[in-house]
Amino acid sequence: MILTMLFSLLFNKFYKKEYSRVNNSANYYISAKVTKVKSNTLTYDEKLKLNLGQQNIEVEFLEGKHKGERVEINNYVTAVHNVVVKEGTKIIVNADEPENIEPYYTVYQYDRSFGMILFISILCLAVIFIGKGKGVKSIIGLAYSLYLIIYVLLPTVFSGYPPLLMTVLVIALSTVVTLLLLNGHSIKTYSAILSTISGVLLCSLCFYFMSFLLHIDGFSSEEAESLILISAETGLSIKDIMFAGILISSLGAIMDVAMSITSSLFEIRTHKPDITTKELFHSGLEIGKDMIGTMTNTLILAFAGSAFVSLLVLFSFNVDVKQLMNSNYITIEFAQGITGTLGIVLTVPIASMLCAGMLSEKFFLRCSWFRKINN
Repeated sequence: MILTMLFSLLFNKFYKKEYSRVNNSANYYISAKVTKVKSNTLTYDEKLKLNLGQQNIEVEFLEGKHKGERVEINNYVTAVHNVVVKEGTKIIVNADEPENIEPYYTVYQYDRSFGMILFISILCLAVIFIGKGKGVKSIIGLAYSLYLIIYVLLPTVFSGYPPLLMTVLVIALSTVVTLLLLNGHSIKTYSAILSTISGVLLCSLCFYFMSFLLHIDGFSSEEAESLILISAETGLSIKDIMFAGILISSLGAIMDVAMSITSSLFEIRTHKPDITTKELFHSGLEIGKDMIGTMTNTLILAFAGSAFVSLLVLFSFNVDVKQLMNSNYITIEFAQGITGTLGIVLTVPIASMLCAGMLSEKFFLRCSWFRKINN
């Protein structure tokens, strides 16, 4: 936490930029409850297996300046916007209230807040119940990482800070705090930290060369047009923006590999003190081989799963293979999958080498403060 404060103070002092976001005060979203369904003209579509049509409903606002007020809304139910409500259903209403014009309200979506909070609570309880103290620390570490991304990385990159530099700094902070929370001050922790950061840096280097050869950057993304408009007002660096997403998406898997190998080698060294550094290094590689098979499969399938709907649409239009494989969308997904997988694979020898070196007798003799940490 102290590192985060120092980080924020440093950048506020030497590189402060003001930024402003779009003012949406006239168009906002508000929680509401359906109090009455006045009319219902829904019909069941046998082909789509959905109810389609229109509902005329009365809703009561549950928050904001209109709390307690009731309004009548026409809810148009389509295949894409299939929000079928009944009395008591909680929904999110899109309120459009421009000046000097009568306000217009539409049904946006179901209010999913309760369900999300419920399942987050279940997840946290499961992690705490099974993980005990480490479970609590892992939740704190996750919350801290999300805080860094939402309240540090997004505002600074939005304001024109270098995306690659900011992402690497945020990742370094997240890695250090998360692993120190989980394992405290130990050789295992510092080895895992160095391995994770090294793996992420290599991952970014791989993506840099890949983006150069494949001719992709932030301008290749689907949101490029919106980003260009934003950059005109804030100085957002679009070209390197894609690096941030790649590194963040790869961090979790790389940290997992680094920590797993480091923990395994630490246990081997504990139970077999006379093992040589070379043997320890080869043990790390052998452990890593099994992890590579599962982790790379997980990462590639995760990217494939996120792109499944888009791939299905492209498949239905019988898109030419050359057109498909050379499109910006597929190229970016390909680069993300390959880069993340390379990061995992390269982290295995890095973590094995660093951990074996730190656990060697020579290293212990030279670093008296490491002996104190280990003891």
